[in-house]
Amino acid sequence: MTLIKKHRVRTKKTLIDTLPEMLLAALANHEDFVVTYETDPETKKRSLYIMSGSLISPEMLASLMKEIERKKEEGSTIVTRDWK
Repeated sequence: MTLIKKHRVRTKKTLIDTLPEMLLAALANHEDFVVTYETDPETKKRSLYIMSGSLISPEMLASLMKEIERKKEEGSTIVTRDWK
């Protein structure tokens, strides 16, 4: 599979248009893809973080999976599929 180059050029694309492209590039390059947010405790402003690259170690993945299992009743979910 051909590696998809990442471009850091600012465009007028919306986040809705950018997310699928980033996800497809991460999958094509066999990279992790993480979307998360945080709320500033003082200002209550929410920030969205979208990251791709070699981010998640096997140990970190195991820890996240355990956390999701503990929080299933709160709505946490995980989807697992076999990959190439």
